Amino acid sequence: MLLPMPETAAREISLVNHLTFVACRSGSGSAYLFNELIRMIYLAYYIQDAGFGDTDLIIYACAEAAMERVLQRAEHARAWTLDANDIPLFEAVLRQSDRQLANAPRHVHLGARHRLDCFAASNRTSPLRAAATSHSAGH
Repeated sequence: MLLPMPETAAREISLVNHLTFVACRSGSGSAYLFNELIRMIYLAYYIQDAGFGDTDLIIYACAEAAMERVLQRAEHARAWTLDANDIPLFEAVLRQSDRQLANAPRHVHLGARHRLDCFAASNRTSPLRAAATSHSAGH
């Protein structure tokens, strides 16, 4: 549990994350794929919160806001795609996730998944809002 995730498992998760992103970026997204993309964002945030990552918290908050815009568009136009201007946000989170998969101990990944499950079962709208607010207040 103190070692990083096995390399084959880390590569598989990374591949799924990247393929999901490519599908969403290219206009081939779906509700399921965008749900997986938001899960990746929140897991990367939780793993970083546990001490493994250095992505500016505003990147996570902006990626989450981009996901909200996608949901709004999907409700009106049935279009599941990312705006071109938002793509760099998701690329930054993907890079962070890949570094975390390679370096963070397995117990940190499991803890992040537990936190994500608890958030999903809660009535909270975002695990990021409080962190992004306190981060921007510190600048």
